[in-house]
Amino acid sequence: MSESRKPLSPVKPSGMEIIFMFTCPFCGRDVPYISPTQPAMAQCDACRRKFPIVPVDEKVIRFYKTMLANGHAAIDPDFL
Repeated sequence: MSESRKPLSPVKPSGMEIIFMFTCPFCGRDVPYISPTQPAMAQCDACRRKFPIVPVDEKVIRFYKTMLANGHAAIDPDFL
């Protein structure tokens, strides 16, 4: 039996995250990390070594998310 397939409409963002890049001090590769608001240890995906990272200001993250309505305000108007 053949299924009738409707074309899918583009999906709007349901939220957003801010990714920060931290350079591995051992191999120099940029390691992505999602908004680290607490001191943490990151692990390089290339050399697998761990290194401490500096946290980002949580107020700045909240500001960006508020200004972009958690991603909704960043939608390209041509797709609305």
